[in-house]
Amino acid sequence: MEMLLDAPRSEAPLMPNPGGLILAHSVDEALDVVGRTLSPHKLKVSGDAECAHASLSCLPLGDCSVVSLQYGFDVDIDAGHMDDWYMVKLTLSGEGRVVSGEHRGISSCRAVFMTSPQEDTHFWMSASCRHLTTRVSRQVVEERLMQKIGRRLDRPLEFDFQIASDSDFGRAWWQLARHICEISATAPAVLACEAVRSQYSRTLIELLLHAAPHTYSEALGQVERQRLPRFVRRAQEYIAAHVAEIRSVAELAAAIGVSPRTLQNGFKQTLDMSPVEYVRKTRIRALHQALLAAEPPQSVTSLMTSVGISSFGRYAEYYRQQIGVPPSQTLRRA
Repeated sequence: MEMLLDAPRSEAPLMPNPGGLILAHSVDEALDVVGRTLSPHKLKVSGDAECAHASLSCLPLGDCSVVSLQYGFDVDIDAGHMDDWYMVKLTLSGEGRVVSGEHRGISSCRAVFMTSPQEDTHFWMSASCRHLTTRVSRQVVEERLMQKIGRRLDRPLEFDFQIASDSDFGRAWWQLARHICEISATAPAVLACEAVRSQYSRTLIELLLHAAPHTYSEALGQVERQRLPRFVRRAQEYIAAHVAEIRSVAELAAAIGVSPRTLQNGFKQTLDMSPVEYVRKTRIRALHQALLAAEPPQSVTSLMTSVGISSFGRYAEYYRQQIGVPPSQTLRRA
């Protein structure tokens, strides 16, 4: 089975509800079962599917549900507009294709795909392809976002279509999905409790809103920053304006008029990271923007230097972890 490096280590396949595995022994039965569990859709079969069967396992969590699906034969799925749901897809084995509006991509374990309720969605899955899909209530996600930003949405909430599996969000989503499946397999009585299932659902939604890039990420970030202590906000503003010049926590603390210990404690308590980690992430974002805007003959090294990076090899790895690809790949695309 094809897996991420940090995907589940157990030999048993990830299954959100192993005790509730459903087998469909015909195309019509598969269409009915999947339509009732995920979303009504149209299905075209490639080749002979008479002897094949589909397998599905679903774990309802309230406002979310986690579904494992493999058709066992080549299928072309027209899901249309899934108006009520966001779908977050992980590929556990095989390969397929995902199309959402004008976006398209190859579904493999290297990426997390996010479909939009506003777009027509199509999937192609080979017989060996198995998805772990989390279906998330659009209404609940939008209501939670409005609570956080304190206003109504003036445009649709749309997530980035494709997010690298080794980005911060990708790693967190894989690990949370793995954890839910393993709890279901090893301690099913725990997930029999509605309150526990609802808590997992809330965690999935919070992770989506705070870690996955979307059209309101900046607005949400502004609200979160306004809740921070004033000296932390001043430090963030100083870092944004002087990211290429900062050399130490002591220098940063002196610039905003607090002690290094106060600065360390403030960042840890409110942002759950040190000032050094925050500067590093800011430099990575600045490098990413510089790479996207680069023109020949600019190099990765010169652009790293322009944002204050001197440890080129170490920051290349930080960049890959945060953005999902090496900086050289971003520069080539630009």
